[in-house]
Amino acid sequence: MDNPLIFIVLIAAVIVLAIFLPRWVRRSTTSAGEREEHRIAESRRAQTLRDLETTIVLRAPEPVVRELVDAIVLQRPREFTVLGDGGYGIRFVEPDDATVVLVSDGSVTRLQVAHSREYLGMPQGAAFWNELRKLVTARATAEGIVVTSESGRANSV
Repeated sequence: MDNPLIFIVLIAAVIVLAIFLPRWVRRSTTSAGEREEHRIAESRRAQTLRDLETTIVLRAPEPVVRELVDAIVLQRPREFTVLGDGGYGIRFVEPDDATVVLVSDGSVTRLQVAHSREYLGMPQGAAFWNELRKLVTARATAEGIVVTSESGRANSV
C-alpha cells in the first residue's frame, strides 16, 4: 500500500467525480422537476376543461332562464357581464374571457360555455363558471325549475 500510484488514481477519480457529479445531479433534478411541472399543468388543464365543458340543462323556456341568469349576472358585475349578443361574459382579465350562451330547444334551455381564452397557457374562467353554475342551479331549483348537468358536452371551448 505504499505505492503512490494508487493514491494518485484515487485522488484523480475524486476530482473527476467532483467536476462531473454536480452537473449530472443538477441536470437530473431539473429534468425531474420539469416532468412533474408538466404533469401537474396537464392535470389542471384537464380539470379546467372538464369544468368548462359542463353544461347546465334547465327544463324551462329560454325567456324564463334568461330572466333568471340576468338577475344573477347583474348582481355580480366584477365577475360577469351581460354581452350585447345575448350571451354572458365571464371575467378573468377582460369582460368576455369566457363566453356563456343560452341554447334553447323549446321547453329545454342549456347554459353552456361557448368560448374561453387562454392566459398563461391555461384556459381561464372555470372558477367563475363553476360559481355561475352553482348560483343558477340554486336559484332555478328554488323557483321550481328542474336542473341537470351534462359533462363533456361538445362546446367550442
